[in-house]
Parts: sequence; C-alpha cells; structure tokens
Amino acid sequence: MHKMLLETPSKLETERLILRPYQKGDGNPYFSLLQHNRDHLKEHVNEATTIKDKEQAEIRVRELAADWVSRTRFVMSIWEKASGTYIGEIWIEPMKWDVPSFEIGWFLDKDYERKGFATEAVKVSLTFLFEDLKAHKVVAKARETNVRSFKLAERCGFVKEGLLRDNARVGNTWVGLLCYGMLRSEYEALTNPKD
Repeated sequence: MHKMLLETPSKLETERLILRPYQKGDGNPYFSLLQHNRDHLKEHVNEATTIKDKEQAEIRVRELAADWVSRTRFVMSIWEKASGTYIGEIWIEPMKWDVPSFEIGWFLDKDYERKGFATEAVKVSLTFLFEDLKAHKVVAKARETNVRSFKLAERCGFVKEGLLRDNARVGNTWVGLLCYGMLRSEYEALTNPKD
C-alpha cells in the first residue's frame, strides 16, 4: 500500500499516556520541556540546543505536524493522562518504505524517568509501527554511554545487532552507537506468545 493511503490513528492511548502528533499551540509546552531538560538532553536531542525561544518551538512542532501528514516522519508528543502534562516525544523515521523499515527514538522529561513511562510509550509505538504502518523491521539506536536508552530497547524486546565503534565525539571522547532491531516475527512472538 502506498504510504499516503495508510490510515493512521489520531492518537495512541495507554493506561497512563496519550501519544499524538503535534498540533498548533504545542510549541509552549515543547519549549518548556526543552528548557527544563537542556543539560540532560543536549548530547542526544539536537533541538535541546538549537531551539532558542517559544516562536522557534512553535515553528518546529508545526513542521513535525506537517511531516506526519506527508508521511516523511511520525513524531508524537507524549502526555501524561492524569495531569495533562507534556512529558516527552517519540519519533519514527521511515528508512525504506519498500521493506518497510523504520527507526524509532525517544526522549522524556527527566522528572518522569524511571517510572515506566518510556517503556509504555515505546510499546504502544511498536503496535502503531507493526499494525498501522505495516513495518517489517524497526531499528533503535543509542550511544553506548546512554545506558537507559539501550536498556529500554532491550526491555521492549529489541535484539542487539551491533556496535558502530567511535561513531560520535562527545567533548574529547569518542563514543560508539549501539544498534538494535525488531522484526515483525519477533513483535508477533512478543504480542502473541504461544502457550
């Protein structure tokens, strides 16, 4: 099926979270989260250092909303249901539509880490990827120094496929990039375990 004909949900919902494409007005909470987490995210999320004000943040979220419509990227804001607070982001990049394969990434407000929110968001995103986008393979990458991210990938059932050594320089130190993958058959085994 052509990517423009895919029906995508307007939101994904879990017990504690709502994930949805960005929309007009999301720039303010987006900017606030980046400001609050600038030091925490600066090595992993480009926007943490490049977005300097609320106007730039609003432009960014509107660009991401347009990317969703054009199927060039699927970026979702993560909202805690109980408080209605914006707490992070999941991004999905098509790698090859003819496979189809995608890359997934995430970030979370530091105040919401270690509470299972990221795991919950990634798991519902995998359902979106394999059920709605018809993925054959999903890839997740994390710097070898980003222990929380690669442990999250492992918790969600991704298989470690390799290490790209000395892939990036952080200050004066070279760091590698861990690569994880999940195939449709592995997703199906996780969601429909045999007795």
